[in-house]
Amino acid sequence: MGRKKSYDRDEVLSRALDLFWRKGFEGTHLQELVEVTGLNRFGLYKEFGGKEGLFDEAMDLYLKQLAATQTPLSREPKGMENIRTYFRELEMDFFLHGCFLTNSLTERNVINSETYGKMVLAFDGFQRLVKENLIAAKADGEIGDQDHLDSVAHFLAVVDLGIPVHFINADPKHKDHIVEMLERFLESLK
Repeated sequence: MGRKKSYDRDEVLSRALDLFWRKGFEGTHLQELVEVTGLNRFGLYKEFGGKEGLFDEAMDLYLKQLAATQTPLSREPKGMENIRTYFRELEMDFFLHGCFLTNSLTERNVINSETYGKMVLAFDGFQRLVKENLIAAKADGEIGDQDHLDSVAHFLAVVDLGIPVHFINADPKHKDHIVEMLERFLESLK
């Protein structure tokens, strides 16, 4: 019979996520992970396969949390109100160190390609949800005869990636101004 684990796996992942989020994959050293998680090197390798495996699982945890913030985009009926609600309800407190996904996308050359692929799929999934709402809005006459819904969805996804980066050092009140500008943009699609 194996030894019982003397640590909480979810807590270890949460602590590792915070460190990777603050310092990035490349900026995080194995010794820091040992100190933050409370596991020794052997334990980190045994449980997670080392730094890469721990980063991969930390990213999985973050992507689940991020998906929960996107719930307004999945509501029925789909349409422009879902997009407006998503941006209005975006909680800046969640993005303490910017967006972990956005931050990590910049480390393409040092992150395991499988993990990076999951990150790209998450970005594409957000863009797909936005496009589904735009298609529904077009079908319901909420927006005009737009032939460039792919471009609009991509633009909104890029704006979404940038908002948390902007708010690392900005006054959270600026979010209202950004949402107001997005509302104007969405109105211009009529």
